[in-house]
Amino acid sequence: MLFLQHAVFVPSVSASSVLLDFAPNNTKMNSTLFLKYEDIHGFGTMDISSAAAPLIIADPLAAPQFDSISNPPDLFPLGGSTVFKDSISGQLDFKLGFGVPVAGATHPDDTFNVHISGRMSAVDAHNAIGHESDAISEGKAVADFYLDAAHGGAVGGAVVGFALFPKLTMGPFDRVMEVIVTETDPATGVSVATPYAAPHPDFAHNLLGDRYYNITFSYQAFVPFGVDPPYGVDYSYGLSYSSAWVPEPASIGLMGFGLLGMGLIRRHRKRGVVRR
Repeated sequence: MLFLQHAVFVPSVSASSVLLDFAPNNTKMNSTLFLKYEDIHGFGTMDISSAAAPLIIADPLAAPQFDSISNPPDLFPLGGSTVFKDSISGQLDFKLGFGVPVAGATHPDDTFNVHISGRMSAVDAHNAIGHESDAISEGKAVADFYLDAAHGGAVGGAVVGFALFPKLTMGPFDRVMEVIVTETDPATGVSVATPYAAPHPDFAHNLLGDRYYNITFSYQAFVPFGVDPPYGVDYSYGLSYSSAWVPEPASIGLMGFGLLGMGLIRRHRKRGVVRR
């Protein structure tokens, strides 16, 4: 039954790349990173350094990997500090590596990676207004693509792949870590946004043919006044034809019925042996 279920949903080109087969309009990638010193009193006054990466159009026929990099200038507390090392640094590198059979690909599936790293020191940081301030880093990595069912040999509205997300785990200075998958049906104009916020276990999200997808990864690190640690996150997710590593509810149910059936068969056979 499990094999039949996957035969219904998974295309015959299961060794190929979801984006190569179903996204002829390519994949748009963009990223932003904000570094902030914000007052500890809740007034909303802050110093800001930010960078938005240029829009990337990732074409699997042009290159196997693309990078969207946001690298804002280091931010120093504009109101001064008695501690020389008080500053905020950071870089966001959003990568897309296409899967086999794209020439030069190194992964079997299309793989997105978000890497954010830097240092935040707010030991004695004061923002431009003169208020004692916390240090904040906020990053966002966005991927947009349209899955054309006919282009990949599938039927509109059918499951053509899966977005596979490993568990989301918060670090000691992480305040936000969230994935939002937004699916839009161009025929009806209906959009459905599904948020997955940390802490969250591994999960798979169905990808349907003839749908627009926006996958947004959001991250925020927060360092309170008086502290100076490094911060960062390294998170990868992929698009695949197989969801075997994260069983779907339907699959779990089928597995349960299968095991139940095996148990009944074995029990019946055992009773038969006793009767003999």
